[in-house]
Amino acid sequence: MEAATRIDSSGVNQAPAALAAAPAAPAMDREFIIKNQIVERYLAGRLPPKGVTDFERLIRARPELIEELGLADRVNAGLRLLDAAGIAEPWAEKEKNFWEKPAVTFGAAGLAVAALITCAVLGMGISKREGQIAKLKQENHERPVEPSTRKRTILVGTSRSGPPGSATLTINGGEFAELKADMSWSKFGLFKVSIDRVDQGRVAVIDGLEKDSNGHVRIALNAGAFGPGDYMVELDGLNMRREGIPVGWYRFKVDR
Repeated sequence: MEAATRIDSSGVNQAPAALAAAPAAPAMDREFIIKNQIVERYLAGRLPPKGVTDFERLIRARPELIEELGLADRVNAGLRLLDAAGIAEPWAEKEKNFWEKPAVTFGAAGLAVAALITCAVLGMGISKREGQIAKLKQENHERPVEPSTRKRTILVGTSRSGPPGSATLTINGGEFAELKADMSWSKFGLFKVSIDRVDQGRVAVIDGLEKDSNGHVRIALNAGAFGPGDYMVELDGLNMRREGIPVGWYRFKVDR
């Protein structure tokens, strides 16, 4: 019968013998561990699974062997080597990237929430303002022209050097004002009159106005149609080709 080799739990080859007559594997004890370098093979990961199980069972049953076999010293020496090499212990928790840390995560979440709230508030504010603007435009469009309750004729002196810096006359609400600009000094007999609301835009243009026998250029307006504010009037003299040349200015104010 062919001889067989028996391997005990420590992975040590036993003497060849017939399988039926093979002697029982020696029990794992202190002497067996030292003789077969069980500790070294265990730490190096070269001990068979059965040997690992038997060795760990023995250590649990006889913890004093840890000190006797110098296991603690060997483990400490190994840890010192890992530390010297800058290698973390196998059981140490892997350091997280900064964006994975709870503080950073919660901070980013807080900033995101704050940004969303800010956007919502701004959006509500813009929407509210747009609604108010639309309402004011509608009210202005639908606002009826206040009827005139009295008529007033005003003789206006004009500036020849340029637009004046302030109003020289005031028209009150409810007045229908006839403004007579004294242009008797001008060589022109035909004029174009432009009316602008100061710092806003043009209100009206009246073309082809003639001087009357007193040299006055007349315009009439309802104060209620203009609304409160300052208005600039420019008088352009028209030449033979009906080209306008600015020659006079005056400014008036409309009160409520």
